[in-house]
Amino acid sequence: MRLPRVSFISLLCICVLVACAQTQTVRTKIYEDRRTGVMLHRVVEQDDAAIAKDYSHPVQFGVEDLKYLLSTIAYEEKGLFGWSEARSVFTADELYRLGPHLVEAFAQATPDDEVVFQLTSAKPGLIFASERFTNGRLFLKDKNLNCVFANVNLRPDMDSVYDGEPRNYYAGTLWRLVIREGQTLAEGKKGTHYNWLMMDWETILKEKKLRDQARREQLQKRRVLKMKQQQQQRQQETGWTDWESDEVLEPETP
Repeated sequence: MRLPRVSFISLLCICVLVACAQTQTVRTKIYEDRRTGVMLHRVVEQDDAAIAKDYSHPVQFGVEDLKYLLSTIAYEEKGLFGWSEARSVFTADELYRLGPHLVEAFAQATPDDEVVFQLTSAKPGLIFASERFTNGRLFLKDKNLNCVFANVNLRPDMDSVYDGEPRNYYAGTLWRLVIREGQTLAEGKKGTHYNWLMMDWETILKEKKLRDQARREQLQKRRVLKMKQQQQQRQQETGWTDWESDEVLEPETP
């Protein structure tokens, strides 16, 4: 017999609730204070078996490497006159606070764990400084560092603060991530996730290492050239020059 529409919807809701009840979230605190929090997040079934995610964890990041990767993430804010200029999601202070704890979290994470973080910082406003809130999740998948944000630089008391599953969020109304070299935005059923950035972290760090090496070599060349110039200047001021390798002193005549 055909079920009435209301009964079908009720049955569907019951199935969804039962399915949700069969899983639970396990959180492992890595660090927490009034302004900074980092934890591992895992979804398990009733028998405590973790739902497989197949992430590339654990991984041992260098603190400075991870701070650099996060420093490349930028976003725009929607204002009265359109979108703002791109700016970094994380300030230097926030990276200093987050970096060591994120490194610890990735070192402890299993292939089924995600690294969850949250930050509260006082940032300047039009007149007075105000508390701003940023939170999200990080995980490594298919050689990409995934950064899924729920909120970026929002006041905690704003109605627009999102408290749901970040993967189901698309952002783009009040703020949106801006991609740079080596970065892409995730695509979903409803379009582009402007809150979900993926970066080829190994390639980015290799390119940074090459740039740093080239910069050090250039700096060394400049130092050597400067030393030669200073030596030549001293020789000109004193009228003294060093002997050439084949220079011979003539004997003094009596």
